[in-house]
Amino acid sequence: MMAFDVLESTNTTLRQMLEAGTEAEEGLIVAAKSQTAGRGRGGRAWVSPAGNLYASFLVKSDGGLLRAPEIGFVAAVAMIAAIQALVPDQASDAALRCKWPNDVLFEGAKVSGILLETACAPESPDVYVVLGMGLNLVPVALPEPLYAVTSLAQYGSHVKPVLALEALAKHLARYIEIWRQEGFEPIRKIWLAHAAGLNETITVKLPSQVLTGRFVDIDSDGALVIEDNSGHRRRVLAGDVVLPS
Repeated sequence: MMAFDVLESTNTTLRQMLEAGTEAEEGLIVAAKSQTAGRGRGGRAWVSPAGNLYASFLVKSDGGLLRAPEIGFVAAVAMIAAIQALVPDQASDAALRCKWPNDVLFEGAKVSGILLETACAPESPDVYVVLGMGLNLVPVALPEPLYAVTSLAQYGSHVKPVLALEALAKHLARYIEIWRQEGFEPIRKIWLAHAAGLNETITVKLPSQVLTGRFVDIDSDGALVIEDNSGHRRRVLAGDVVLPS
């Protein structure tokens, strides 16, 4: 593991190490106490003050680009397991939810975000995922919040980032092994058991349109499946989900 006081972004640092051909091997973790240019999906800014967990993991995608998105679901179920280990009295299965495609909610508020970026080492056919994971351990003040946020401190936890990272790394390794040995299906089932908005009417914002339908499933490749009033089902590969209030 490589730990820093401040980085622009743990994902950027780890990806640059891999692409430069330095000693970046699978399993390498880059962590920082704070980030000056943390980001989420779609390039959105991720406010990253000290006191929270910011870490990126290098994971080889055994199925190349095709299976790389599955690693985001692996990360989400690992994050839930880690949170339950850190605050066992508060973090029930009912309280923790996965929001498609890459957030973890605690009683409806965002507590964790996940960012996947694919990268390759020089002269290597292997595809890697730079897996960025953030966990709010202490309250975060957002200048213009677009959604509710929470932290483990609001549930009585005083865990330090180093201990949170230890728990997360342990559970991530466990679920990556399950994914590699048994495929995506067991991960998919666990994720669906925690899915926010499942069997409810949700809105999905796409670049050129807005869809509304009942969230019925995620497909075998992680695509969101929604059903309209006529029973027609549509797969969504990327978009922003708005859950019912």
